[in-house]
Amino acid sequence: MAQKQLVPQKSVTYYFLKSKDVQMENGLTSITLFARLEREITCFTGRKKQTQVETFWVEIDEIEMEHATEKVKALPTCMEKYEVSEQVFRHLLQLSNRCPNELVGIIPYYVKANREMFLPWQELEQSWQNR
Repeated sequence: MAQKQLVPQKSVTYYFLKSKDVQMENGLTSITLFARLEREITCFTGRKKQTQVETFWVEIDEIEMEHATEKVKALPTCMEKYEVSEQVFRHLLQLSNRCPNELVGIIPYYVKANREMFLPWQELEQSWQNR
């Protein structure tokens, strides 16, 4: 009897991730902004799954609260992950080369989105003080 040959299945998914977090240390409050463009290549062979992540661009910025713009202060304190099309991904990559600081403030046209809220720094600080 001839054995069935398993043909690997491959999928490529594009992501735009961004986050804003607020920290207080030694009486100073700062905002950390993070943004990343990545591609995930997943191969399935039978029941075996292999995923490779390629990062194309990443930006991390730390800003003192007193120097942050109102636009940055108004951003939600959370992590957002957007699954985007290849075309949108390429446009975001072009934008990252021209004006990278603008990426944290945009919401791209997306296929799927996920948002994970962070605790507001005031609540976090209170929870540490109550221990």
